[in-house]
Amino acid sequence: MGGRYRTARTQEPEEVALMQARHRLVVVGALGVCAALASPVFAQKRPGAEHTAATAAEPAERPIAGYPVAEARRRAISPVPFDRPLDSATVRRWLEIASQCTIAEFELFLGELSPQETRLRDRVAQTPPPIVNRLYFKHLRGVLKSGGLDSLRIEAQVDHDIGHTTPAVENELFGAFECVFASVGPPDGSPRYGDVILRLKDSVREHGWATPFSGMHFIAAIRHQPAAEMQKLLAEGKQLPASPDNPLHLGFDDRLHYSHYIVTEQDWERALAYQAVLVLRNLDDSATSDAVRQRCDEMLDETDPAKFWSLFIPARERGLSRQDAAVRVPFGYLEGKFPNTLTLDDVTSIEVAAERLAEVRSWPESQPYLRLIRAKPTGVE
Repeated sequence: MGGRYRTARTQEPEEVALMQARHRLVVVGALGVCAALASPVFAQKRPGAEHTAATAAEPAERPIAGYPVAEARRRAISPVPFDRPLDSATVRRWLEIASQCTIAEFELFLGELSPQETRLRDRVAQTPPPIVNRLYFKHLRGVLKSGGLDSLRIEAQVDHDIGHTTPAVENELFGAFECVFASVGPPDGSPRYGDVILRLKDSVREHGWATPFSGMHFIAAIRHQPAAEMQKLLAEGKQLPASPDNPLHLGFDDRLHYSHYIVTEQDWERALAYQAVLVLRNLDDSATSDAVRQRCDEMLDETDPAKFWSLFIPARERGLSRQDAAVRVPFGYLEGKFPNTLTLDDVTSIEVAAERLAEVRSWPESQPYLRLIRAKPTGVE
């Protein structure tokens, strides 16, 4: 996934294919990095009416990364309200602890790795995944003018005109209005988010989290709730139902479940590797599965990092048969979330279609960043 510009998030093709391949295997503590923060622009409900006694004494939610899911986990360990407010340092530390627990649980449930699985884990650990943001060409000039990528809340404050749209459902779930998004793994990001590629420095991960799918996908495919209907209700300026018996309700149970997918940056490689192990373990004796195993063998022998990740997460191709799509199943995927702002100092390249390159380089807004602006690789959508 790349930056969420213009189109509200539904389901990423990479994540759909991955979830189809391993959905039945997602154990407690499956992967990801929760993200987030609550937004003062779009007020959130308390995390559900299920615990009203605890709710009354809780501090007001605030724009701190990870607050909604951290608060859900805090209430899960005791029904008695805590007096200590959750500050940003506490939430960040909780994210790190939650990530460590997730990976430890994953390793417990996986059990002993085979020699090939061990090699896979070690190979991924030695190959930092690409971190890529995507946006549409019509919004590039605004990004160059502002000097970076901002969360929806920041954009609302400075009135940037770059078409940033993040689903309100995800803000209810984990505070998405405080996040800048990027894919972790796909070499060229996801073209569904735009035709311009912004490749990010590996150092941005020091403040990031990720999940193996988007919040919209989590609500629809994991929680089996009507995410699109919930989003429509919020987009109309209405509140989601307070009753947990209503199918459009989003609350404590949803956030608590989502919290078990958290992985912070120090665990990203293992998170991706263990997703791949699950994919391999769930293959059968079919020719399709044999083709996936062969791709894994090729990947493990590949020394070029870009080619390695293109085998780990093949580029999307339109019009594939179900069998061909299954052969290209991603071994893993993470949606990265970063707090509030990424400046263009965090970017290693800005890549546009070759036929637009001269135009972009002529813009006044481009002049400070000419060293970054180049043509997209041939054949990249």
